[in-house]
Amino acid sequence: MNRVKAAELLERYGLLMLLAAVIVFFTVDPKTPQFHQINNIRNILGGESVLGIIAIATVIPLVAGHFDLSIGPAAGASSLVTAGLMSKSGWSLGPAVVAAIMTCVLIGMVNGFLVARLSINSIIATLGMSSLISAFVQWYSQGQTISTGISQSLLNIGSALWLGIPRTFFFLVAVALVAWYVLEHTPSGRNLYAVGESPRAAELVGIPVRRYTFASFVAAGVFAGIGGVLMVAVNGGANPLIGPDLMLPAIAAVFLGATAIKPGRYNVAGTFAAVYFLAVSVNGLTLLGADTWVSDLFNGAALLIAVSIAVWSGKRRLSRPVPPAAIDAPIHAAEDAGSEMSANGSETVVQAAQRRNP
Repeated sequence: MNRVKAAELLERYGLLMLLAAVIVFFTVDPKTPQFHQINNIRNILGGESVLGIIAIATVIPLVAGHFDLSIGPAAGASSLVTAGLMSKSGWSLGPAVVAAIMTCVLIGMVNGFLVARLSINSIIATLGMSSLISAFVQWYSQGQTISTGISQSLLNIGSALWLGIPRTFFFLVAVALVAWYVLEHTPSGRNLYAVGESPRAAELVGIPVRRYTFASFVAAGVFAGIGGVLMVAVNGGANPLIGPDLMLPAIAAVFLGATAIKPGRYNVAGTFAAVYFLAVSVNGLTLLGADTWVSDLFNGAALLIAVSIAVWSGKRRLSRPVPPAAIDAPIHAAEDAGSEMSANGSETVVQAAQRRNP
């Protein structure tokens, strides 16, 4: 039993242990004396805030069982709208930020309509949307970085500190807490997980699958918009090339995060840890003199390893013997589970159905 518990703890917190080990290694390594300096720590915490928000935005549609490959490009569009409206049109900060976020909300609504209502594969729909966003970005910016006429208040967010920590890190923490609370501690979050686990079972207990699918893309758009605004603050302007480049690192962090905290489930806490595990590792290797391609190497390796672990875990679960009762269980068990789910908030509809028919 102790071995089983130890294995479960290792599976849950292995990524956090790796993060701690990497931090200790680069801290004590005499070849990286800059690693533990305060400026480098601030650079890691603040520099990953935009990527972290985009990664969290990516989690939400994945929880519902869908990919959204347009989140990075949408964040890039948000940054350009924010900077462009202030620089080219003389808008003040507040209206420009609202317009940028609403731009991403509109993108999320279109994605949600295509996937939830027209039943288009989410990868195809959001890949096509990414291309449309790229065309818009190039037209709007003419391929040029926008760095003039931006509100100083926004720029201060990207450069100033709170309690000695970059302000942008607090924005990431706020977004993470909101997403974590909604997904883990509200009926909407549990229903969203139920939709992702089994849309058919979710429908049987009365969960409006299409509505939740649509809402997941809209929520991702909101977070992408916030990430785009923060991107302007961090970079001091809007670069039309940055947004799409963040998509692969975000996906890598999400899949790596799904192997920790709540293994087998896309979760915000695991994603948060994965973002900083990758960032700390790349930062330390860079200080050791590694080339710039090490970032792509780590992101690609993390994605492949995480997916491999997920496939291996899935095969291991399938290889376990299934009791005959579970095979012959009637489908109306899912209907009975719906009422139980409301009484036991820690269970999804699928888990409740499985508990009733072990």
